Amino acid sequence: MSEPLLDQLLATMDVAVEAFAVCEVRKGLRLIGGASKAIEVHYVLSGTMYLTVPGQPVMLCPPGSVVIVPPGVTQVIAADPHPARDVGAADNCRMTRDGLMLFDAAEGGAGDVRVVCGLVFANISGSFGLLDAVTRPIVEDLSDLAIVQSGYRMMIEELGGGALGTRALTGALMKACLIIVLRRHFARAGHGSGVLGTLRDPRLGKAITAVLDKPAVQHSVASLANIAGMSRSAFAREFSNTLAMSPMAFVAKTRLHHAAELLRSTRLPVKVIAASIGFASRSHFSRAFAAAYGADPSRFRSTAQVAAAGVTPGASAANEGHAAPIAA
Repeated sequence: MSEPLLDQLLATMDVAVEAFAVCEVRKGLRLIGGASKAIEVHYVLSGTMYLTVPGQPVMLCPPGSVVIVPPGVTQVIAADPHPARDVGAADNCRMTRDGLMLFDAAEGGAGDVRVVCGLVFANISGSFGLLDAVTRPIVEDLSDLAIVQSGYRMMIEELGGGALGTRALTGALMKACLIIVLRRHFARAGHGSGVLGTLRDPRLGKAITAVLDKPAVQHSVASLANIAGMSRSAFAREFSNTLAMSPMAFVAKTRLHHAAELLRSTRLPVKVIAASIGFASRSHFSRAFAAAYGADPSRFRSTAQVAAAGVTPGASAANEGHAAPIAA
């Protein structure tokens, strides 16, 4: 895959931090969590985390490591390779004085490993298969990058303070950390990466770039196949196999992603935004947008404005009954 295309795919990620937690784990104990419906991002503050997920060998994560855990993966966190006793995350959870969730597998004391866990919604309809292709955890040691440590420190401070723009700032900081993780992962693993392995075909890259560059154009399977230099049937088959969606579903998701960006960042009327991304009517656009984002355009814009004004993600997730990290 060309670097410009990868840059475009990374730029399309919409990241929102819905909850934050700290996990304290003592040697001899292991913290048992369930599978989350969202992406979990772990940052190892101190100690070495031993992370176990089904079907994979134990992963050693030294201090400064960042781990991306895809949705639907159960997890076990330990501070040593042979813990003797299990501790259920859901049964050992409390709020700290700074408003963060604490999952305690250290029996009230300091853990031998301390991990910050974020429950993250990285809008998959915006990442266009880039994170959909992650089926097992990605572990990268970023202890050499002070920017990541600083980013997490800022996120923790923001969530504890609840100042103006907290939600927007933590989302931006988390997106930055995710991009750094993926950049390191791609540089190290290259085409051996499970994320990039399905996006090797440069012919598909031409079609993807055409859609990302000009989402409002009246693309069709035939026109995109022509850009890719493939037959219509071969293009549709390879595209669907690679991105787990049809070419026209990709076009629709691209348009809606651009619409979401315009709703967040401008005061353009909804009707104008609909026309600018290729929808003939506002009503058709509103139905499609609501189906993808769970809210009609006006409500989405209003919610985004409230979030930018400083709603604390952790509190919102707790109040609305979202599962907290690790304990889902």
